Amino acid sequence: MLLPPRVDEYVSQNNTVRAIDAYVNTLDLEDLGFTHSQDCLSSGQPPFDPHALLKLYLYGYLQSLRSSRKLERECRRNLEAIWLVEGLRPSYKTIADFRKNNCAALIAANRDFLLLCKELALFGGEQVAVDGSYFKGDASKDSIYTAAKLDKQLEALEKKIKAYQRALNDQDAEDDQAGKGSLAEDESLAEKLRLLEKKQAEKKARKAQLQAGEEKQISTVDPDARLLRKRGHSTPGYNVQIAVDSQHQLIVAHDVVQDGNDSHQLASMLAKAQDVLASENLEGVADSGYHSGPEIKACEDQGIRVYVATKKPTTKASKRGRFSQQDFPYDAQQDHYLCPQGHRLLANKNPQTIAGKTMIRYRISATTCNACPLRKQCLTDKTQNKQIMRWEHQAMVEEHDERMQQNPQKMRQRSEWVEHPFGTLKHRAGIHHFLMRGLDKCAGEFGLMVLAYNFTRVMTLLGADFFRDYCAQKSESRQRKVEYA
Repeated sequence: MLLPPRVDEYVSQNNTVRAIDAYVNTLDLEDLGFTHSQDCLSSGQPPFDPHALLKLYLYGYLQSLRSSRKLERECRRNLEAIWLVEGLRPSYKTIADFRKNNCAALIAANRDFLLLCKELALFGGEQVAVDGSYFKGDASKDSIYTAAKLDKQLEALEKKIKAYQRALNDQDAEDDQAGKGSLAEDESLAEKLRLLEKKQAEKKARKAQLQAGEEKQISTVDPDARLLRKRGHSTPGYNVQIAVDSQHQLIVAHDVVQDGNDSHQLASMLAKAQDVLASENLEGVADSGYHSGPEIKACEDQGIRVYVATKKPTTKASKRGRFSQQDFPYDAQQDHYLCPQGHRLLANKNPQTIAGKTMIRYRISATTCNACPLRKQCLTDKTQNKQIMRWEHQAMVEEHDERMQQNPQKMRQRSEWVEHPFGTLKHRAGIHHFLMRGLDKCAGEFGLMVLAYNFTRVMTLLGADFFRDYCAQKSESRQRKVEYA
């Protein structure tokens, strides 16, 4: 070659970076809330256009390059990245600060992309699968404390302190008998004892902080991270929720929460999905971890029909060979339960509020229970009579459970729709799922992960050429409107 080719010649016309460039150019970053996105430069304005940094991050998350230091290197050696940012060379600090300072804007950008997908008719809008998974935060298990963990550590420290105190007392006694002063070893033991007492004071302060607040855990590294447990495994981080449309497995809603289980997430996730899809016949599918009476009712009240796997009815009574609540059928017309001996459990006229739920107590007389030949199979020795608590909206849950039994294929479909997105997100994130600390920042970072995943799906479905041209036309149309205005 007489002359080297231009950088543009190394980037083919159907390269994904051209689609990234065209898409980000359609965004009104100031309207989305990105910092330093005003058209006019002001005093102290950073030298890098936020469009370029957003393009760089979207490219990086598509390539599993999330570290700001790695992205800095890509801007100096990767021809695709060099073309995308037009030769800019931001430092890793500038790149990291952009992500840190624009968490809410990144979530807004993800929503904008969902609206674009809706324009392109990529949503089925009828069925959505909801699932959750634990994502590791930028914290370790040792940095998160619970009351039980602190009690265990304080007990161990107390034993060590007493052992050192005994050792010091023994040495003092030996020195007194020999008529000598304190030995050099005494200073070493005293110093170790002082460090242990200092550590003990820190643990007690954390325990007092835990008792004073409403939280059940304290994290010293990431204050919002929680130690989440499932099936014998624990993860220091966050519970990530997604709702996936059934047509092309695009993620239409997401959230990052601190709850260790999914029992309170179904209604909020489906409400977010409905807000994007604007569907009047939306169906939600979820596994048994989401089975909750109040959540099912909340979805029905929103006009969303749900199919949630029912939990296996395992109770302490059945494990010990006694009758469980499943052995007491409910008669809706007569409003009573029927015991295995045919006796009725009648409703109490005064409902009770338990854990925010209005419960109705059904019971049978102690005289009837004492005369029953199956009493030992039904009650413990200390229990006088059989009682069953029923939620006031339990009929709605029973109707749902019956509907779920008639549609067992829903769980297989749920796996097909929602497992692939989580697998892709975790594969791209690697071992350390979140690089940022704090609930809001991790939510923004996850919004960027979801945007990259959805972008990849759209490229697969439509092709980079079509999407690039569509975005270019959209940008030209928007520019003409601005000039006309």
